[in-house]
Amino acid sequence: MQKQNVDAGKAFEQAAQIQTNKLNEPDDAANTLVDAFKAYRKDEPKAAARCLNVAVDRYCAKGNFRRAASHKESLGELYEQELDDPTSALECYEAAAGWYEGDNANALANKLWLKVADVAGLGGDYYKAIENLEKVAEQSISNNLMKYSVKDYFLKAGICHLASGDLVAAQRALERYREMDPAFATQREHMLLTDLCDAVEAKSQEQFTDKLFQYDQVSKLDKWKTTILVRVKNAIEEADDEFA
Repeated sequence: MQKQNVDAGKAFEQAAQIQTNKLNEPDDAANTLVDAFKAYRKDEPKAAARCLNVAVDRYCAKGNFRRAASHKESLGELYEQELDDPTSALECYEAAAGWYEGDNANALANKLWLKVADVAGLGGDYYKAIENLEKVAEQSISNNLMKYSVKDYFLKAGICHLASGDLVAAQRALERYREMDPAFATQREHMLLTDLCDAVEAKSQEQFTDKLFQYDQVSKLDKWKTTILVRVKNAIEEADDEFA
Protein backbone atom coordinates (compact mmCIF):
# COMPACT_ATOMS: atom_id res chain seq x y z
CA MET A 1 0.00 0.00 0.00
CA GLN A 2 2.87 2.34 0.87
CA LYS A 3 4.48 1.84 -2.55
CA GLN A 4 1.12 2.34 -4.28
CA ASN A 5 0.64 5.71 -2.55
CA VAL A 6 4.15 6.88 -3.46
CA ASP A 7 3.76 5.69 -7.06
CA ALA A 8 0.44 7.53 -7.29
CA GLY A 9 2.07 10.68 -5.95
CA LYS A 10 4.84 10.47 -8.55
CA ALA A 11 2.30 9.92 -11.33
CA PHE A 12 0.32 13.00 -10.25
CA GLU A 13 3.53 15.05 -10.13
CA GLN A 14 4.47 13.96 -13.64
CA ALA A 15 0.99 14.79 -14.88
CA ALA A 16 1.25 18.25 -13.29
CA GLN A 17 4.55 18.85 -15.10
CA ILE A 18 2.91 17.99 -18.43
CA GLN A 19 -0.05 20.25 -17.65
CA THR A 20 2.33 23.11 -16.83
CA ASN A 21 5.05 22.74 -19.46
CA LYS A 22 3.30 21.23 -22.47
CA LEU A 23 -0.38 22.04 -22.10
CA ASN A 24 0.05 25.45 -20.47
CA GLU A 25 -2.64 24.63 -17.91
CA PRO A 26 -1.10 25.76 -14.61
CA ASP A 27 -4.49 25.87 -12.85
CA ASP A 28 -5.15 22.23 -13.67
CA ALA A 29 -1.59 21.45 -12.61
CA ALA A 30 -2.26 23.02 -9.19
CA ASN A 31 -5.29 20.76 -8.70
CA THR A 32 -3.23 17.73 -9.76
CA LEU A 33 -0.51 18.67 -7.27
CA VAL A 34 -3.15 18.67 -4.53
CA ASP A 35 -3.90 15.08 -5.55
CA ALA A 36 -0.16 14.35 -5.34
CA PHE A 37 -0.12 15.83 -1.84
CA LYS A 38 -2.95 13.53 -0.75
CA ALA A 39 -1.21 10.47 -2.20
CA TYR A 40 2.17 11.30 -0.67
CA ARG A 41 0.95 12.55 2.71
CA LYS A 42 1.10 9.37 4.77
CA ASP A 43 4.30 7.82 3.43
CA GLU A 44 6.31 10.72 1.95
CA PRO A 45 5.33 13.85 3.90
CA LYS A 46 8.25 15.94 2.61
CA ALA A 47 7.20 15.25 -0.99
CA ALA A 48 3.62 16.03 0.01
CA ALA A 49 4.70 19.41 1.41
CA ARG A 50 6.70 20.21 -1.73
CA CYS A 51 3.70 19.56 -3.98
CA LEU A 52 1.22 21.48 -1.89
CA ASN A 53 3.53 24.49 -1.59
CA VAL A 54 3.63 24.79 -5.39
CA ALA A 55 -0.16 24.44 -5.60
CA VAL A 56 -0.70 27.13 -2.95
CA ASP A 57 1.63 29.52 -4.77
CA ARG A 58 -0.41 28.97 -7.93
CA TYR A 59 -3.73 29.67 -6.19
CA CYS A 60 -2.26 32.87 -4.74
CA ALA A 61 -1.03 33.95 -8.17
CA LYS A 62 -4.61 33.59 -9.44
CA GLY A 63 -5.97 35.55 -6.47
CA ASN A 64 -7.82 32.51 -5.11
CA PHE A 65 -6.82 33.14 -1.51
CA ARG A 66 -9.74 31.25 0.02
CA ARG A 67 -8.62 28.01 -1.61
CA ALA A 68 -4.98 28.84 -0.89
CA ALA A 69 -5.84 29.35 2.79
CA SER A 70 -7.53 25.97 3.06
CA HIS A 71 -4.52 24.17 1.60
CA LYS A 72 -2.04 26.28 3.58
CA GLU A 73 -3.87 25.15 6.71
CA SER A 74 -3.45 21.51 5.61
CA LEU A 75 0.22 22.23 5.01
CA GLY A 76 0.53 23.61 8.54
CA GLU A 77 -1.00 20.43 9.95
CA LEU A 78 1.45 18.35 7.90
CA TYR A 79 4.43 20.30 9.26
CA GLU A 80 3.10 20.15 12.81
CA GLN A 81 2.00 16.51 12.95
CA GLU A 82 4.03 14.53 10.42
CA LEU A 83 7.23 16.55 9.97
CA ASP A 84 7.63 17.86 13.54
CA ASP A 85 8.46 21.32 12.19
CA PRO A 86 6.57 23.81 14.40
CA THR A 87 8.31 26.84 12.87
CA SER A 88 7.00 26.03 9.38
CA ALA A 89 3.60 25.08 10.83
CA LEU A 90 3.37 28.47 12.54
CA GLU A 91 4.20 30.30 9.30
CA CYS A 92 1.53 28.33 7.43
CA TYR A 93 -1.17 28.93 10.05
CA GLU A 94 -0.38 32.67 10.16
CA ALA A 95 -0.49 33.02 6.38
CA ALA A 96 -3.74 31.05 6.09
CA ALA A 97 -5.36 33.03 8.92
CA GLY A 98 -4.44 36.28 7.20
CA TRP A 99 -5.93 35.10 3.90
CA TYR A 100 -9.14 33.94 5.60
CA GLU A 101 -9.38 37.30 7.36
CA GLY A 102 -8.89 39.11 4.05
CA ASP A 103 -11.81 37.08 2.68
CA ASN A 104 -14.01 38.02 5.68
CA ALA A 105 -14.02 34.40 6.88
CA ASN A 106 -13.41 35.46 10.47
CA ALA A 107 -14.48 32.21 12.12
CA LEU A 108 -11.98 30.25 10.01
CA ALA A 109 -9.32 32.89 10.66
CA ASN A 110 -9.88 32.79 14.42
CA LYS A 111 -9.55 29.01 14.47
CA LEU A 112 -6.08 29.42 12.97
CA TRP A 113 -5.06 32.37 15.16
CA LEU A 114 -5.73 29.99 18.07
CA LYS A 115 -3.51 27.37 16.41
CA VAL A 116 -0.81 30.02 16.03
CA ALA A 117 -1.14 30.71 19.75
CA ASP A 118 -0.88 27.01 20.62
CA VAL A 119 2.23 26.41 18.51
CA ALA A 120 3.85 29.68 19.62
CA GLY A 121 3.21 28.95 23.30
CA LEU A 122 4.69 25.46 23.13
CA GLY A 123 7.69 26.95 21.31
CA GLY A 124 8.24 29.49 24.10
CA ASP A 125 7.06 32.53 22.12
CA TYR A 126 4.62 33.52 24.84
CA TYR A 127 4.06 37.07 23.61
CA LYS A 128 2.87 35.87 20.19
CA ALA A 129 0.59 33.36 21.92
CA ILE A 130 -0.84 36.07 24.20
CA GLU A 131 -1.36 38.48 21.30
CA ASN A 132 -3.40 35.95 19.32
CA LEU A 133 -5.39 34.62 22.27
CA GLU A 134 -6.37 38.14 23.32
CA LYS A 135 -7.22 39.06 19.73
CA VAL A 136 -9.65 36.14 19.38
CA ALA A 137 -11.06 36.71 22.87
CA GLU A 138 -11.84 40.34 22.07
CA GLN A 139 -13.67 39.36 18.88
CA SER A 140 -15.56 36.57 20.66
CA ILE A 141 -16.98 38.48 23.64
CA SER A 142 -19.85 39.95 21.61
CA ASN A 143 -20.44 36.76 19.60
CA ASN A 144 -23.16 34.56 21.08
CA LEU A 145 -21.62 31.40 19.62
CA MET A 146 -18.08 32.18 20.77
CA LYS A 147 -18.43 34.06 24.06
CA TYR A 148 -18.46 30.88 26.17
CA SER A 149 -14.91 30.13 25.01
CA VAL A 150 -13.54 33.51 26.12
CA LYS A 151 -12.74 32.30 29.64
CA ASP A 152 -10.51 29.58 28.18
CA TYR A 153 -8.68 32.07 25.96
CA PHE A 154 -8.10 34.34 28.95
CA LEU A 155 -6.86 31.39 31.02
CA LYS A 156 -4.38 30.34 28.34
CA ALA A 157 -3.16 33.92 27.86
CA GLY A 158 -2.76 34.33 31.62
CA ILE A 159 -0.76 31.11 31.82
CA CYS A 160 1.51 32.44 29.05
CA HIS A 161 2.01 35.67 30.99
CA LEU A 162 3.15 33.62 33.99
CA ALA A 163 5.39 31.48 31.77
CA SER A 164 7.06 34.63 30.45
CA GLY A 165 8.23 35.30 34.01
CA ASP A 166 6.45 38.65 34.29
CA LEU A 167 4.14 38.43 37.29
CA VAL A 168 3.20 42.12 37.14
CA ALA A 169 2.12 41.74 33.50
CA ALA A 170 0.04 38.69 34.48
CA GLN A 171 -1.71 40.65 37.24
CA ARG A 172 -2.35 43.59 34.91
CA ALA A 173 -3.70 41.22 32.27
CA LEU A 174 -6.18 39.84 34.81
CA GLU A 175 -7.42 43.37 35.48
CA ARG A 176 -7.79 43.99 31.75
CA TYR A 177 -9.66 40.72 31.21
CA ARG A 178 -12.16 41.69 33.92
CA GLU A 179 -12.71 45.01 32.17
CA MET A 180 -13.16 43.32 28.79
CA ASP A 181 -15.61 40.75 30.19
CA PRO A 182 -17.00 41.52 33.67
CA ALA A 183 -18.45 37.98 33.85
CA PHE A 184 -14.90 36.58 33.86
CA ALA A 185 -14.44 37.69 37.49
CA THR A 186 -17.02 35.10 38.61
CA GLN A 187 -15.54 32.16 36.72
CA ARG A 188 -13.26 29.38 37.93
CA GLU A 189 -10.64 30.23 35.32
CA HIS A 190 -10.29 33.69 36.86
CA MET A 191 -9.99 32.21 40.34
CA LEU A 192 -7.31 29.80 39.15
CA LEU A 193 -5.24 32.56 37.56
CA THR A 194 -5.56 34.67 40.71
CA ASP A 195 -4.47 31.72 42.86
CA LEU A 196 -1.53 30.94 40.56
CA CYS A 197 -0.37 34.56 40.63
CA ASP A 198 -0.48 34.44 44.44
CA ALA A 199 1.53 31.19 44.47
CA VAL A 200 4.16 32.60 42.11
CA GLU A 201 4.40 35.77 44.20
CA ALA A 202 4.81 33.63 47.35
CA LYS A 203 7.43 31.52 45.51
CA SER A 204 5.51 28.46 46.70
CA GLN A 205 5.62 25.46 44.42
CA GLU A 206 3.44 23.53 46.89
CA GLN A 207 0.74 26.21 46.82
CA PHE A 208 0.93 26.34 43.02
CA THR A 209 0.55 22.56 42.68
CA ASP A 210 -2.28 22.42 45.23
CA LYS A 211 -4.36 25.05 43.39
CA LEU A 212 -3.86 23.24 40.09
CA PHE A 213 -4.91 19.94 41.66
CA GLN A 214 -8.10 21.49 43.06
CA TYR A 215 -9.01 23.01 39.69
CA ASP A 216 -8.23 19.81 37.81
CA GLN A 217 -10.65 17.83 39.99
CA VAL A 218 -13.54 19.75 38.41
CA SER A 219 -12.19 20.96 35.05
CA LYS A 220 -9.53 18.76 33.48
CA LEU A 221 -6.47 20.65 32.28
CA ASP A 222 -5.56 19.76 28.70
CA LYS A 223 -2.09 18.77 27.52
CA TRP A 224 -1.18 22.26 26.26
CA LYS A 225 -2.03 23.98 29.56
CA THR A 226 -0.30 21.25 31.56
CA THR A 227 2.88 21.59 29.49
CA ILE A 228 3.10 25.37 30.00
CA LEU A 229 2.11 25.16 33.68
CA VAL A 230 4.89 22.66 34.38
CA ARG A 231 7.34 25.26 33.03
CA VAL A 232 5.88 27.88 35.38
CA LYS A 233 6.16 25.48 38.33
CA ASN A 234 9.76 24.63 37.45
CA ALA A 235 10.59 28.34 37.28
CA ILE A 236 9.30 28.69 40.87
CA GLU A 237 11.61 25.85 41.93
CA GLU A 238 14.57 27.51 40.21
CA ALA A 239 13.78 30.81 41.93
CA ASP A 240 13.70 29.00 45.29
CA ASP A 241 17.05 27.36 44.56
CA GLU A 242 18.64 30.73 43.77
CA PHE A 243 17.71 32.11 47.18
CA ALA A 244 18.34 28.89 49.12
